[in-house]
Amino acid sequence: MRPVVSKIAGEDATVDYYYVDVDQSPELAMKFGVQSIPTMILIKDGKEAGRKIGAAREADVLKFAHS
Repeated sequence: MRPVVSKIAGEDATVDYYYVDVDQSPELAMKFGVQSIPTMILIKDGKEAGRKIGAAREADVLKFAHS
């Protein structure tokens, strides 16, 4: 998912996209309860507003990010 998210992040300035390597940041994965990879978490106003588990196409990531 990293290439897809990186591409979208470069094209969509309306949303902040972040990639976290759970091996490098296990405390962050634990904080957000990430149990499967890939997991995308949508955060709005500091709270989780959605979660998508599994690989997704570019169009689906954009739709999720703007939901």
